[in-house]
Order: sequence, then structure tokens, then C-alpha cells
Amino acid sequence: MNNSTHKVSSYAWLIVGLLWIVAFLNYLDRILITSMRDPIVADFSLTDAQFGLLTAVFLWSYGIFSPFGGFIADKYSRRKVIVFSVFVWSLVTLWTGYASSFNEMLLTRFLMGISEACYIPAALALITDYHKGRTRSLATGLHMSGLYAGLALGGLGGYIATIWGWRFGFHAFGAFGIVYSIILLYVLKDQKEPIAKTDELPIAEKITPIGALKVLFSERSFYILLFYFAVLGMVNWLVNGWLPTFLKDHFKLDLGAAGFSATGYIQIGSFIGVVA
Repeated sequence: MNNSTHKVSSYAWLIVGLLWIVAFLNYLDRILITSMRDPIVADFSLTDAQFGLLTAVFLWSYGIFSPFGGFIADKYSRRKVIVFSVFVWSLVTLWTGYASSFNEMLLTRFLMGISEACYIPAALALITDYHKGRTRSLATGLHMSGLYAGLALGGLGGYIATIWGWRFGFHAFGAFGIVYSIILLYVLKDQKEPIAKTDELPIAEKITPIGALKVLFSERSFYILLFYFAVLGMVNWLVNGWLPTFLKDHFKLDLGAAGFSATGYIQIGSFIGVVA
């Protein structure tokens, strides 16, 4: 009995470790484009407005499809949703490195938003399936630290673009994500659900997406959280999207230094804060 408990506990932490890498890729892949702005703009002769649209189309598709990602994670195997999400967004990341026009770049950013939107709801659900009680907060905090690590190191995209060209970063991280998704397919497992009590089963069966939304929108605290994260998201992406360019233009930093200075230091602080 003790050995069985130990094995389950060990695998529960392995889940966190496996998904930490996915969380890292999730944010790194989306932020790479902002630290590689100059060579991308030069390649496609883009205006500031067009480059801004590349980040905006990702955010709109990600925001609109995130609730659907949550419904999918509740309805289907969390493992399959995670693997599918990682595979598709990594494939799109790889494709981005081969894009030959502005419109094609727009399409890849749109598809990346949709595919990445499925990941976090499924990942958090899987983690909380395995971690109940005391370890839940630490497990989710460790997983979230992967997001901040991805943001921080995503700023290194400027160095990558300077040394190997901007397309190389998308090729390398896209290919890695595809291979890693195949590994997850064999290593990641859904938590077996306990047998439901007879008096709980009818209630669970009656829960629908519309019913869940009604419950959410009837709670005042939901509006507060919605407002908070909406404002936080707008500010974060304004900074992440344009601070590298500002630092490069106004302080005459090279592309790599500007990219890491814009995201690296603040995200290292965020990493420490979310783990602590």
C-alpha cells in the first residue's frame, strides 16, 4: 500500500515536470516574434501597424477560443487535448519559420492562438486531478513558473536572430515541440476517476456549458477576476510587444540585449514570486 502511494505521488510530480516544459514552450513560442521584430519587419517590409497586427491576431484568437479550450478539457481526455495542442502549435511554429508573406504570417499567428488556447485549461485540470489538498498550490505554482521562464528566455530571440537568422528560432523550437508532443503521447496519463457516489452522479450529469456560464456570471467575484486579468493582460502584452523596440531605438541596444532586457529581468522576478 505504501509503495503504491509512493509511486502515485512520484508520478504526480513527474506530471508537473513534464508540463513545465510544455508551459515553457507555450509562452516562448508566442513571444519569440516580439524579440525578432526588426529582421521580420525588414524581410516583409512591414509597417508598425502591420507588425502590431501580428501580435493582435494571436491575442484575439487566443482570447476567443480559451473558453472553448476549457470545455474541451472537461469533455475529453486531458492527455489527448494537451498532446494535440502541443503538436499543433509546434507545427504552426515550425511553419512560421517558412512563411513567405505577411498574410501567411497572419494565418500562422491566428492558428497559434487557437491551438495554444487549449493547453492551459487542460494542463491545470490534469495537475489538479493528480494533486489534491496540500500539494495543489505548489504544483500549479511550479507549472506556472514555466510560463514565466518561457517569457524570460523568449527575449533571447534577438540573439538567435542575430546569429542564425529569425527563421531558425521558429524551426528549432517548432521541431522540438513536435518531438516532445510524441514523447508526451506515451508518457502522459490521465488520472483514473474515482467511482462517483450515486447521489452525486445525477448532479454531475446535469452540468452543461451553458449552465456553467450561468453560474460563473452570477458570481460577483468572477467579474472582479475577469477585469483584473483583462487589464493585466493588456498591460503585459503592450510591454512584451513593444518594449524591445523601445529599448533598442532609445537606448541603442542591440537586438539581443533589447529583447532580453524587455522580458528577462521582470519575468525572473515573476518566476521567483509564483514559486514562493
